[in-house]
Amino acid sequence: MLTMLCADSDPQRLAQIIEDLQPLKTRLTLLQATSLFQAEQLILQNKQNIALILCAQTFADGNAMSILKRSQSNTMGKIVYATTPCATELIDYINQGHIDYFITLPYQAQELITVIQQQVSRYKINHQQRQLFPKNSIVDTTRLLNKPELSNSSSFKEKFLDYSLYSDSELSHLVIKSLYKVLETGDQYKIRRRYSTNHILTREGEKNCFLWFITKGEVLLKKRNAHGEIQDITIMQAGTMVGGMSFLTGEPAFSTGITLVETEVLKVDNTIFSQIMQSNTALLAPFTNLLLRNFNRRLQHSISTELALQETLESLDLAYNQLIESEKMVVLGQLVTGVAHELNNPVAAILRGSDSLKELIFTLLGCNDNTPFSQLARRTLQQGLSLVPLSTLEIRQRTKQLLPKIKDKKLAKCLINMDLDDQQIPLENNRNLRESILLLDKFYQVGSILRSSNACASRIADLVKSLKHYAAQDSPVSELADIHEGLEETLIIFENKLKHYSVIKEYQQLPKIECHPIELEQVWTNIISNAIDATGDTGMIRISTVYLPYDEAPSIQVIIEDNGPGVPAHNLDKIFELNYTTKREGHFGLGIGLTICTQIIKQHHGSIEIESQLGLFTRFIITLPVFNPNIESERLPLLCS
Repeated sequence: MLTMLCADSDPQRLAQIIEDLQPLKTRLTLLQATSLFQAEQLILQNKQNIALILCAQTFADGNAMSILKRSQSNTMGKIVYATTPCATELIDYINQGHIDYFITLPYQAQELITVIQQQVSRYKINHQQRQLFPKNSIVDTTRLLNKPELSNSSSFKEKFLDYSLYSDSELSHLVIKSLYKVLETGDQYKIRRRYSTNHILTREGEKNCFLWFITKGEVLLKKRNAHGEIQDITIMQAGTMVGGMSFLTGEPAFSTGITLVETEVLKVDNTIFSQIMQSNTALLAPFTNLLLRNFNRRLQHSISTELALQETLESLDLAYNQLIESEKMVVLGQLVTGVAHELNNPVAAILRGSDSLKELIFTLLGCNDNTPFSQLARRTLQQGLSLVPLSTLEIRQRTKQLLPKIKDKKLAKCLINMDLDDQQIPLENNRNLRESILLLDKFYQVGSILRSSNACASRIADLVKSLKHYAAQDSPVSELADIHEGLEETLIIFENKLKHYSVIKEYQQLPKIECHPIELEQVWTNIISNAIDATGDTGMIRISTVYLPYDEAPSIQVIIEDNGPGVPAHNLDKIFELNYTTKREGHFGLGIGLTICTQIIKQHHGSIEIESQLGLFTRFIITLPVFNPNIESERLPLLCS
């Protein structure tokens, strides 16, 4: 039976310790000493049997260092306790290897018993190893296998599990030391190898038939990531093992192992490994523990990595959401600025209309009767309230037909705009034909102004609505719409700017299409605004529509062309990029208008293209499907550049 020495110059405390350790009396013989001298004598008398010393840090006649130094055995456990420990002494004890454990008083009896059991188990392992591998001796495997304590399965199991008390480094060195003991009879297996720097031990993805124990040097493990880039994983030091998993499972090597410095290893293949294990059974327990521990470390690392990645992904998701919100606020600021700029156009149109109405209202009040002319005037005002898009070609043809009768091109166009070219104009109150037509035109202007004001007010409401939607307060619904109406309403907004422009409209008959008309109107607004800025104060803008009646997927095209300076070929690919702008100094532009246009067109499952030739023209071609039941419900912000 193993022996434990308890030493303390406080008799009362010593008695309490002995009483608390009564559960261990069946496994340990407890010796008592109340002075350093008595403790030294007991150590000398029982040095072969003492497995553990438990003593106070200070005695009445000195400190514990004197008796701890006398216990020369490296396998003997030493536990020291104190109420107020001397830190300096403890550091010296630990650095010099004179104590294995320290307890601060008061202690818990069960915790003390647990610590003592661990130290006794450690003593058994160390003591057994010294018996199995005595200094300067060759392992006698026959003697080991015939030892009764090893042949008993329960005893062997107990000693096998005791290897868990070793640290990773201690267990690795134990296995390597044991292998060296086997090799003392001669390296008949030729497992000792020495490699220079940059020697490859294992290759990722290739079959590995060897187990590598590093006895000296360093091995770097590398692995290819998902992008094909090779990354360093870890550096394996002396006392560690490389290739264990692939060696035992037969799977391809997980990583590439390459020596960083001159490295010595024990290289074992399957055949040699089997022979060594069969002829040296004592290696089985520590090696199995080492292998399981390596696998466990890898599993723990994988789990830790997985948890860290999960935590990182959650952090990235949070950061991404925060970034989206931050970006949304930035774009919202730009949106507000852009919308405020765009509001200038409809507001200016409303103000112009108001000024004109002030002048025309007195004329209207003077024609409040039921004469044929007054009835025609009211009809003309009503005509002005409605929008009848006419192409430039149609206006030209109808003007040509009317000129022989009217003899005045300006008056002829005026009648055509009012849709009165086939009407007989009543002449009343001594007014001639010219005066009557011009008076009717004033009625038409009032209706047109009211229609324009209504369109501009609706435009403002829709722009505000787009802001609300961007702030997730509203959601638009797609509808069947006439593209020509959206184009005409956009031209009304730019009516003042287009006074000195030649606006050519070439409209084909188009079916209504499923769309978000306000968003498409934003596209027309951006492109026409860019055309106006590109051409200066005067120029030509041509707007064409084309119907493409494909059998399965009919579509329409809107082509907007200006005769401005054009866009250089090397900039055509950049024209739809965010923050790219070609506007001259002094012209408002965020460089995001055409980007938004692209997004709106894509939302409608259409396409937008640009063609340009320097000094001649720039042409935008927008293609939209007629049947589009899958329009995304999320509206993009309407924003002018």
